[in-house]
Amino acid sequence: MAIKKLFQRLSVPVSQLDQARLRDFCAALPGVTPIAELVPREEAALVGEITTLRIVPRAGSPSLEATISDGTGTVAASWTGRRRIAGVTPGRRLVISGRGAPGGPGGRLIFYNPRYELL
Repeated sequence: MAIKKLFQRLSVPVSQLDQARLRDFCAALPGVTPIAELVPREEAALVGEITTLRIVPRAGSPSLEATISDGTGTVAASWTGRRRIAGVTPGRRLVISGRGAPGGPGGRLIFYNPRYELL
């Protein structure tokens, strides 16, 4: 049985293994909602990993925008008036909470100025 599991791990792409590992980590934390189950405009807490980070210029005031994934989907977190936040870097895991507003391509949820906790 161990050889079969080893062969399966060697034949599956690394990105799929990473997504499965991230899903397992996120599901183990109590009190959080998977991104795939989020409802727009309702208070929610979610856990995930920052995949991308960028500064978005908006009418003279920049915004720091992070794309967060938990293996089931992605959301964007936008902190207005910020160019950087200590500890918020790509690859870092965090818990965010707030209300997601539909916006962006495909109706992706955006959390504006969410509360966050670095893990």
